[in-house]
Amino acid sequence: MSTRRFLVGAGSAGVVALLVALSVMLWWRTAHPSPPPPPSSPSDVPSATDAPVALPPEDRTPEIRGHVLDTDGNAAAGATVRLVSTTPPYGAYREVKSDATGGFSFANVAPGSLRVVADEGEAGVVTSAVLRLAAGQTEELTLVLAAAGFVRGTVVDADGHPVAGAAVSVENLPWTVSATSDPAGAFRLVAVPDEATSLVAVARGFRTAHATLAVAGEEPERVVRIVMAAASPVDGEVHDDDGNPVAADVVACEGQPSETRAQSKADGTFQLAPSAIGCDAVAEHAEFGSSDAVSVVEGKPIVLRLKAGGSIEGVVVDERGTGVSPFTVGIESFVPARGRPHPGAGARPFDDLRGAFRWDKLAPGSYVLTASTPGRPAVRSSSIDVRAGAVSSDVRIVLPQGGTLVGHVYGPDGAVPGVRLRFDAVSSVLESKSSAVSDDTGEYRIEEAPAGPFTLRAEKDGLRTKLVSGLYVSPGATVRQDVTLSARDGNTAVELGGIGAGLAQTPAGLAVRQLFPGDPAAVAGLREGDLIVRVDGEPVEGMSMADVLARVRGEPGTTVGIAVRRPETGAIMETVIVRAKVVH
Repeated sequence: MSTRRFLVGAGSAGVVALLVALSVMLWWRTAHPSPPPPPSSPSDVPSATDAPVALPPEDRTPEIRGHVLDTDGNAAAGATVRLVSTTPPYGAYREVKSDATGGFSFANVAPGSLRVVADEGEAGVVTSAVLRLAAGQTEELTLVLAAAGFVRGTVVDADGHPVAGAAVSVENLPWTVSATSDPAGAFRLVAVPDEATSLVAVARGFRTAHATLAVAGEEPERVVRIVMAAASPVDGEVHDDDGNPVAADVVACEGQPSETRAQSKADGTFQLAPSAIGCDAVAEHAEFGSSDAVSVVEGKPIVLRLKAGGSIEGVVVDERGTGVSPFTVGIESFVPARGRPHPGAGARPFDDLRGAFRWDKLAPGSYVLTASTPGRPAVRSSSIDVRAGAVSSDVRIVLPQGGTLVGHVYGPDGAVPGVRLRFDAVSSVLESKSSAVSDDTGEYRIEEAPAGPFTLRAEKDGLRTKLVSGLYVSPGATVRQDVTLSARDGNTAVELGGIGAGLAQTPAGLAVRQLFPGDPAAVAGLREGDLIVRVDGEPVEGMSMADVLARVRGEPGTTVGIAVRRPETGAIMETVIVRAKVVH
């Protein structure tokens, strides 16, 4: 093992005398070492478990160790010490902090050519000479920080307006010295070596800008103004898994304030706004897996290639296991493998005596299907995971017998004939075909009722439409439910039991879109724009609108737990709301 000792610094000529003095001081300390002071108390004696484990030289070398001192010769604790390669690939590849004595070490350093750089922000910076390490070699360094320069300035556009959020860094350094411009476009770089000659600025929506630095002089701070030119839109293409052009959704900077979306044309071409530069872009399609993310680079067209979709294969049967036919299957809800959950779309008819079905070209993710057949209520499947290029098989959806609802409809003057009754929002993709009309005595009978919870809708001209929610009925059973309708009063057309909030599906999730003063949701503190995340403790991710409505609605006087996310802060607010009679 060879051991060498260096005293290396970087900075202006004004620190040379200091370095010479420190060299003499350090030589004297090395030649005349002082014995260590005895421990002041038993607690100062390191235990066996505290002692460092000595490694054989061949297990630690090449090794670099040493100390960082400030300009006064004191230990510089907490300085950042980096190993910087001087051969390709250039750049800092290992980093440590100096300890309370200014000490640092790098064990198991790969043999080769490198420098050691230490900096302590405004306290200074130092760069060693080039070190060429060989196997079995140990280098001992003393790095003396020299006063480092500063660079401040502003970043503006071509019209002189400030550019906020620009990343400004020193060019051609093997380590990073950078800062971000503030809302006024101002920035300040700390510990900039005197030999630095240029800066580079990168900001979304702008071309990369370069600025020349003046030669470092007597002043500790150099000032620069960086002007950035607006970038041009970025062109791109979307291809399917076979390389054919396809119309698809393209999203860049997803989830960020600068999120940008575009739609490729039938020939696959699209264009992204300059604000997408510096972000990743992804293509999405309902029949394919999402493309890999591709960085959006100024002036460089991008190609997004979708991945193969998956398939679902299964059967729809009755309670005895016999296939039903014909039947319809729809995608009730879908949580994609990437991106935000969103409602399902589309339904397909099938006519197979075994009740068999197969749905191809599905984007990877988690699906809930709804199936129905004449004479039976619609039923949800369990969650089905679909992977790119794979078939999710053995899916089994059982359609049991429906229940029956009977009762009378009453109005202000007694029994009401001619009232139309049906099940409301049983599915987001399949409508219930079951309906009834009250007879001359106001009596009705409606079959194919789902197990519940479900809502019965009763309507007749001149009277308020009534939604009776929170109903349950066992398969094959009969439940009595009388309905009382009220006369319309001005514009009040609908009456139901609920929380008094309109809901809408948005790209961000299921959002509160309308609140009515004095109704339970408004009184509980919900706000327009809040995103529903849980109902009665159950996450709404993967639920359809129909599923959420079935849980939120209910008998006046009952309670429902609602958790919402505030988009502006991301905070979750949970509350228990007492349902009331809501009239609008």
